[in-house]
Amino acid sequence: MSTLDILKKAVEELEKGHRVALVTVVAKEGSGPRDPGAMLLLSSSGLKVGTIGGGGFEGLVLEEAGKALAEGKPRRVKYALRPENVPPDAVKTSHLCGGVVEVFVNVLNPPPRILLFGAGNVGKPIADLANFLGYRVLVMDMNSDLANPQRYPYAEEVFAGDIVDYAGKLEYRESDIAIIAYGEVETDYRVLKTLITRGFPGHIWALCSRRRCSWMLDRLKKEGVDLSGAIERLHMPAGLNINSDTPEEIAVSILAEIVCVLRGCKAPVESMDISSKWWEAVKSKS
Repeated sequence: MSTLDILKKAVEELEKGHRVALVTVVAKEGSGPRDPGAMLLLSSSGLKVGTIGGGGFEGLVLEEAGKALAEGKPRRVKYALRPENVPPDAVKTSHLCGGVVEVFVNVLNPPPRILLFGAGNVGKPIADLANFLGYRVLVMDMNSDLANPQRYPYAEEVFAGDIVDYAGKLEYRESDIAIIAYGEVETDYRVLKTLITRGFPGHIWALCSRRRCSWMLDRLKKEGVDLSGAIERLHMPAGLNINSDTPEEIAVSILAEIVCVLRGCKAPVESMDISSKWWEAVKSKS
């Protein structure tokens, strides 16, 4: 299979919402299975395309690619295909080819897909900002005056109807993010319950007051919903505490928190501003 075929398959997997590891031989010293440039693909769906030599060596590389997929981080790994004279930075193997091969494992993440339950006053700026950030957006609302292609021309899909029922029919992807912003407490609760009981794989943001959030969580527990596998992916109330007031400011707080979670930033989030520290240092020297 050609490199172009492998890259095309990578795009297909990403469009399906799967994370992809692209493994490329970047250096070879002495004898080895494939020359630099040889490539294989491993998708989080389990799909493998291409080869860098097969056999036990490729098995070791696929194991490393699997770790990279799980962690979402690229890496370079050097393998010694000989039992002796092993470089200190190389992984020792039982192979007898005689050379040293270095591979680069690059991890490609699909663009997040926002499942927006609620297309009202807050939902609109949430969707607009998510689209601006390059996320795919699915918009759902009970009201067709709010959820329609004219209002959301960029949306991958717009649904008007029973959003609770629709939440139970959607095919979830590992890169999905759910934002519950319909605004009617019973509907919001039922959407949340549906997502959790169906094993929604991504993070869930629910736009609600602290009191309403506590009420929903207590109700889920009373109704026997197992939260153990989802609680770390629940964000209730949604958004960073930036004293947001307008719908647009609320959208900024929610999308900022989403970016923070996806990028693995530290919580609580701190300002990067150094001007006050700089000024204090200047005053201390004067």
